[in-house]
Amino acid sequence: MHPQQPQQWPPQQPYAPPPPPQQWQPPPPPPPAKKSGAKTVVIIGAVIVALAVVGIAIGASGGEEPGPAASTSSAQPTSGAQVPSPDADQAAAYLDALRAIDPGLVANEERAIRRAVRVCERIIAPPEGSTMSLERYVVAELSGGNATITTGQARQVIKAVKAWCR
Repeated sequence: MHPQQPQQWPPQQPYAPPPPPQQWQPPPPPPPAKKSGAKTVVIIGAVIVALAVVGIAIGASGGEEPGPAASTSSAQPTSGAQVPSPDADQAAAYLDALRAIDPGLVANEERAIRRAVRVCERIIAPPEGSTMSLERYVVAELSGGNATITTGQARQVIKAVKAWCR
């Protein structure tokens, strides 16, 4: 005799094959685009105007990246004092002094003279309420790009500027 097989609980269902797959259908088309020609023209116009303003601003600054002094309104003299510019001989002597401090300071001679005039502005008419010393200002003004100077070198720059800034 055969022993009786134990019954399984719950009883198993007979195998049924899965239902056939549905036919593939392409996704529905996107909704029709709204006609927003006027809106597009306004957006494009605004972008063009913004780029023009940026271009004018860069052109007005001579293409120089704004440094710490260029972005600070306190760099302008507050007393309305006349700020001198060096003549040709004074500019040559100043550039020689800078070259002795760090040749990178005169990589762009025009920029070096512009920076010297800004330092002269600070000497003649220090901004009211500024907590930044002249030495720290000169370090911030002249560092970056082709050179980085120390406070001691800043003192040498100030001495060179004071030779013509009176």
